[in-house]
Amino acid sequence: MKKIFLLTALILMNSCSKDSVTHTLFTSSNPINGGSVSPSKTEFSNGESAEITASASTEYVFKNWTGASGIDSKTSVLMDMDKLVTANFIKKKYTLNTETEGEGSIKETLIKSGAITNYNSGTIIELEAIPSDGWKFIEWKGDISGDKNPYIITLSSNKLVKSIFKKKDAGGGAVSNSPIDFETGGHGSDWTWTVFENDSNPPLKIVSNPNSSGLNTSLKVAKITALKAGAPYVGCESKHGSDLGTFKFDSSNSIVKIMVYKSVISDVGLKFAEFNGEAQPEIKVSNTKINEWEELTFDLSGSIGKGITGIIDQIIIFPDFNARTTDNVIYFDNITFGSN
Repeated sequence: MKKIFLLTALILMNSCSKDSVTHTLFTSSNPINGGSVSPSKTEFSNGESAEITASASTEYVFKNWTGASGIDSKTSVLMDMDKLVTANFIKKKYTLNTETEGEGSIKETLIKSGAITNYNSGTIIELEAIPSDGWKFIEWKGDISGDKNPYIITLSSNKLVKSIFKKKDAGGGAVSNSPIDFETGGHGSDWTWTVFENDSNPPLKIVSNPNSSGLNTSLKVAKITALKAGAPYVGCESKHGSDLGTFKFDSSNSIVKIMVYKSVISDVGLKFAEFNGEAQPEIKVSNTKINEWEELTFDLSGSIGKGITGIIDQIIIFPDFNARTTDNVIYFDNITFGSN
C-alpha cells in the first residue's frame, strides 16, 4: 500500500512540474529611440507562440529582427526557452536635389550625420551658392527662398533647391560698380546713401520688391519716402568715391536707365558729381505709369567732356521732383549705363 502511495505522489509531482514550465520573452529596440516593441516582456508557456510587433518612431522605419525571422513589423517565435528579440530600425532617407539657373554651383557641406546623396532624416546641410566669374548670386527657389547665403537646411523630407545666378553687367565697361541693383552681392545695397532736403530726412531703405511679377523681377529694391514737408528736389546721393567708383562719361556709358515704381506722376531727376562736388545740371524724365514698374531713360551725352576733371564718383537721384500734397513712397532699381 505504501509503494502505491509513493508511486502516485511521484506521478502527480512530475505532472505538476511539466505544467508549470514557462519561458520569458525579452524584447528591445535598436537604436533605443528608433521605435518600440510589444510586448516589452512577458511569460509564455513552453511551446506557446509569442506574437511580437514593432512600431517605428517618427523619421524611422523598421528594418528587420534579431532573434526572430522576417522583415515585416510583425513576427512570432516559438517559446521553447527564454528568448531575446530585437527590432532593428533605421532612419528614413531623403534626397536633396539641387539645380542652378545661370552660371554657378552649389556647395553642400554636411553639418550633422548623413551620406553623400541620400541623407538621413534630420541631417543638417549648409548650402552655399558659388557664382562663376562674371556672375552673381541672386536668390534661392524651390523648397527654400530668400537671398541668405550660405543657407542651412534640415532634411525632414525630400527637397529640391534651386540657386539663381545673374550675369554681372558692367553697363559700359568704365562704370565698374554697376548695374546698381541693390541685391546682395551686387551694387547699391551696402552703399552709404544720404537723403537730403526731405524735412527729417528718413533714410533710404533696401526692401523687398513690391511687385516682382512684371517688368522688374528683382528681389530687392531701394525705397525712399518723399515727405510732404520736404523740398520739391528731395533726393539721395551715394558716397563720393567708394560707392560708385570713378569713371568718365563717353559714348559707351552715357545712356543711363533706371526703373521706378511710383504712386504719382512726376519728374525723376538724375545727375552725377565729381569728387570736388562739381556737377552738371540734373536731367529730368517723368514717369508715365503709376503703381507699376517703368524704365526711364536719361541721355547724359551732354556731360561728355564737361566738368573740371570729368571724373565722376557720385550719383544723385531726385525720385519725386515736384511739390507734393502728401508723403509719396517711391521705389527705384536697376540703374544701368549703356552706349548711345
